[in-house]
Amino acid sequence: MNQANHGSGTFVGGNVLGSIVNLFLPAQRRSRPTPINGNDVAENDYEDISESLIGAVFLAALSGTAVVYSIRGLPFSGTGPPPGIAARLAAGITFTYAFFACVAAFIARAAQGLEVWAGRCADIAVHTRSRVLTHLPAGMARVLAATSSGMATTAALVAVFYGWGDFGGSVQERAYLARDNAAMNAARARAATRNS
Repeated sequence: MNQANHGSGTFVGGNVLGSIVNLFLPAQRRSRPTPINGNDVAENDYEDISESLIGAVFLAALSGTAVVYSIRGLPFSGTGPPPGIAARLAAGITFTYAFFACVAAFIARAAQGLEVWAGRCADIAVHTRSRVLTHLPAGMARVLAATSSGMATTAALVAVFYGWGDFGGSVQERAYLARDNAAMNAARARAATRNS
């Protein structure tokens, strides 16, 4: 659907180009929908996915190592005395809590990354003029959307343990937005295979 317009708004050269779906889900990911439950996901939330994934892995590795040290009763500093039972228990609970927080954040960010890839595959399918050639990117978009949905559900389940704080809510919101947007991208790609 192309519509000429010379007023103010989101237009390319005075015209709205592309389908209605592209207006609601632009490829540039400039804006996110307003969350229903009041948790905000920043507009530039998609700019640092790789750095967040690396950071979550690093923090999870540190927390996991501290949990192993607590279980085995090893001293936390090189040659110091081994910690007592109370210190081991407190450190073990704290670092286990931190470890699973890193896991939840990592999975939610991975769901976002899959959503971005599904969007790119959908864009390829939409802009491909040959119907035969749209099936591969459309199929990839569907697979990525399904994987993103599974990861988002897993992240939301892990984040339930942090649900009383802002962290759990933001992880769940990020995961659900990634799942919904990936499904929309898969639908866009599927429509492109029928309309080419």
